[in-house]
Amino acid sequence: MTEMYSFMMISGEHEKMMMGVITAIGYASSGNKIYMFFTMDALRALTAESEKIVLNGTKTLKYYLDNLVELAGEDLEITACEFGMRVKGIHEDQFVYKVKVGGVSEFALKSSQSKATLIF
Repeated sequence: MTEMYSFMMISGEHEKMMMGVITAIGYASSGNKIYMFFTMDALRALTAESEKIVLNGTKTLKYYLDNLVELAGEDLEITACEFGMRVKGIHEDQFVYKVKVGGVSEFALKSSQSKATLIF
């Protein structure tokens, strides 16, 4: 049985954004569905800025996000927090991925349907 795992991506710290995406890749590679909710500073991961986010000895965050999108396919849903977008001045046309704009109520519903919720 395929399970769904929810990820709340809040932090703009490069290590947390990278580990959230790497962890999602691990769950997706096990055949699970992934729901990712990006808000506040983590929204940067969905923009062209992801090409500049890199840790020592790794590839860019965009590289790993591209792999997640390819690996998970239709089993990946990415939502950008509308409130976080307003606070951080980010607009839909800045996203480099297929992203749905939604609110915390959607995250609450999706996470309540998930086997686990991970926060980064």
